[in-house]
Amino acid sequence: MEEYLIRLSAELGQWPPALIYGALVLSAFLENVIPPVPGDTVVVFSAYLVGRGVLGLWPVYLATCAGGLAGFLAMYYLGYSHGRTFFATRGRRLFSAENIARAEAWLSRYGVALVAANRFLSGVRSVIALAAGMGRMEWKRVAFWGLVSIALWNGLMFYAGLLVGQHWQRVLEYLEEYNRVLSGVLVLVGLALAWRWWRRRSGP
Repeated sequence: MEEYLIRLSAELGQWPPALIYGALVLSAFLENVIPPVPGDTVVVFSAYLVGRGVLGLWPVYLATCAGGLAGFLAMYYLGYSHGRTFFATRGRRLFSAENIARAEAWLSRYGVALVAANRFLSGVRSVIALAAGMGRMEWKRVAFWGLVSIALWNGLMFYAGLLVGQHWQRVLEYLEEYNRVLSGVLVLVGLALAWRWWRRRSGP
């Protein structure tokens, strides 16, 4: 894995910086519009590239935040412009009525606090944006608290990625130690299960 990441980092280092940052903006945007897109993984990996010296910290951070906010507001506008009727008919294949109703109930109870926490609620981020739009929440408040949420979440992702990028050998040592401990635990569990099975077979 380490050799692969080093090779990939070297290859990306040959790309024009504008192309890399543009790809990060697009990835962060699509992660909101198409939830299966692994936006968080891309953020962590881009922070790893920063730690390896391939990319600049602030351009990467700003690119991922800008893309995330644009995607969040795009979903907000979709909910604002189309409304509940669209998702109850033609748009029901995109988002289930149950998830939207749940997000609306949460918004009515928690208000902008839910928007501020949306990045920490994996799997329902896009639905929260849709519900905020359908509920006609003020777009400036949605944009502000959405940006706060994105900035905090990406900050945490960057911290994790930078640690990996700057201390890769140490992380590998921790992983090796973890694997050794886990292997030992699994062996002990296996021996315990085997002993229990043997006792049952040999019992009266």
